[in-house]
Amino acid sequence: MITLNLDVRSAAAVRQVLFDEQKIYTYDPKCVPTRIVEIRNVINELDEQIDEELNSEVSETSKEDS
Repeated sequence: MITLNLDVRSAAAVRQVLFDEQKIYTYDPKCVPTRIVEIRNVINELDEQIDEELNSEVSETSKEDS
């Protein structure tokens, strides 16, 4: 397993490049290449982690404003 530590901006940039790479392919599981399925899984994981980080930052900002 490989783990990357990225700030939110870098993670979003990587996510966008991956998204651009896969967007020309179908979502039909019978004909999409395995590589694209794996890329889509990475995109989903990045989305989840970006959301978590942004929600954490919003929570911290809210606490500081109180």
